[in-house]
Amino acid sequence: ASALPFPPTLGNVRVLVNGTAAPIYLASAGQISALVPFAATGATANIVVVNNGQRSNTVEIPLARSAPGIFTLPVGGFGPAALLRADYTLISPASPAKRGETLQLFLTGLGAVAPAIRDGAAAPSSPLSTVSADVKVYVGGRPANVIFKGLAPGLAGLYQINFTVPANAPLGASVALAIETPEAFHDMADIAITN
Repeated sequence: ASALPFPPTLGNVRVLVNGTAAPIYLASAGQISALVPFAATGATANIVVVNNGQRSNTVEIPLARSAPGIFTLPVGGFGPAALLRADYTLISPASPAKRGETLQLFLTGLGAVAPAIRDGAAAPSSPLSTVSADVKVYVGGRPANVIFKGLAPGLAGLYQINFTVPANAPLGASVALAIETPEAFHDMADIAITN
């Protein structure tokens, strides 16, 4: 998609989630990337792709109010988390975070926000759309202070958590970073921390 909000049809492709058209931000010969509509509820969702008017088979997938997934660099969901400092410089093993530093973490799947926004629309910067559910961050198993949990302003479908690295966080090039919501736990990303 070249503009926001993401459209419900892209390249003659539609994705239906429980019958509702999902915003699509990428449609190619080998991949479709779409956002699950905020209104999707229940324990499962039925997904149907409509390509040039032809419907796919229905695929049933598990559905939860939240299912966090931390973005990583490189992509893939494992390894160094997509983390920025307050000055927007990247955290990496070559440029590790420090204990007591406040960081911005980018992820998906945190669920409902308030105030609510339209599916596929850019998140507002004022007021911020914050996540309604409880979200916890753990650095090396130690709880971190969460300062902000919500949609990244100006972007669609991207969540941001601002948190402070605990003063007692372990040091190292790949310290476990975990996110917990009432429905899920994700701990496949890591963070580099130094004194």
